[in-house]
Amino acid sequence: MKKTKKKKGKGKKRRFYCSVCGREISEEEYEAYDGMCWECWDDQMTEESEMMFGDVM
Repeated sequence: MKKTKKKKGKGKKRRFYCSVCGREISEEEYEAYDGMCWECWDDQMTEESEMMFGDVM
């Protein structure tokens, strides 16, 4: 289940959610980390580096 940004009601603040864990995050974090919170983004990068290089970068 992929969660994305939501807009509730007229004139209300936009809310952004991590696409992995669903936690509410800031718009800056949403844009900087491809729609994920920092923790999920870091976990994904760690897993990818282990798969590509056999070790954590």
